[in-house]
Amino acid sequence: MKITKIETFRVRVPLHPVSWHSADIDGLGGAWWDFPIVLLRMTTDSGLSGLGEAPKGLPESAIRRYAPLFCGRNPFEMNWQQLPIGDHWSPEAGAYEAYEMALYDLVGKALELPVYQLLGGAYRDRVRGALCSGQMWPEDAAKRARLAAELGISVLKMKAEVGDPVVERIAAINQAVGTAVKVTIDAMQHLRHPVHVMDLARGLEPYHDNIECLEDPVSRSNLDWYVLLREKLDIPLAIHLRNLEEAINVVKREACDYLNVGGNMNEFKRGTAIAEAAGMPVWHGSGAGLGISEACYVHACAATKATTLSSDIVGERLRVDDLIVRPLEFEDGCFKVPQEPGLGVELDEDALERFGVRES
Repeated sequence: MKITKIETFRVRVPLHPVSWHSADIDGLGGAWWDFPIVLLRMTTDSGLSGLGEAPKGLPESAIRRYAPLFCGRNPFEMNWQQLPIGDHWSPEAGAYEAYEMALYDLVGKALELPVYQLLGGAYRDRVRGALCSGQMWPEDAAKRARLAAELGISVLKMKAEVGDPVVERIAAINQAVGTAVKVTIDAMQHLRHPVHVMDLARGLEPYHDNIECLEDPVSRSNLDWYVLLREKLDIPLAIHLRNLEEAINVVKREACDYLNVGGNMNEFKRGTAIAEAAGMPVWHGSGAGLGISEACYVHACAATKATTLSSDIVGERLRVDDLIVRPLEFEDGCFKVPQEPGLGVELDEDALERFGVRES
């Protein structure tokens, strides 16, 4: 079996109204939802094909440039743990993820095995998902929490920075759903200094049962601040890992309680192995992508023991379409791990036609 063709498709899929920021809030990160996403299809001379998805904003040309490294090759003669295009921590990281997904999807179909089996087997057949949002006024945060509760989702992730009405948001959520939904407050390092974190923590004292954790409150480059905050706070701290070296340093310093780990499947497994050795729970981060990448995350979460927290996998509750024919099965706040060969998803050609855009 040899890879004979690699196709790329550039799409732009809008968000549901008021699913990220409140309508009159610009918020952190800019208008990231307008960034296009590149999908990849890798086809062989046997007729089998595998699907991949790059992180949002990566140019289509950056994906296509690596196609010659795969065309003409037998997938079974490649090292699936180290593809020939850099790694997760290199500038080629986004392309690496797309090709790795497609390769594992293809090999899984050829062997008639789901991807989690290629990763070593499953620790669980259901993966907990979180509902993710940006910065919202309290009334919108309460509506988002009600939606989470209706879906059986127990964790709502929201962005925050200095000056945001974070306490008022949590109070509104508490009034709307009680403690059925906990909030991961993701400050994206924008609380600037431990003094601002401590001020926020004092305001949140009446609502501790509504807090899942505080993620990246200050600069990740200053682990001394995290060690200090962990000593002072009753709220669990989480760090979004950038690389494996950081994972080792965080664990050695006991700088947080939870880890948000992302990246390609093999790097995710390595990161969670470090967390597992330290007895530290993990969730899978995401870039708010589409169904192909989220299927990949579900398989990776199933195949890693330490991934016990609610991962940033949202399905069609953020974007209006996930670009797969049949959405990932979701029940009682959890995604069912696909049992079909490969990733277990199929590209929706009609949606591809609807949301496809040309590279300028």
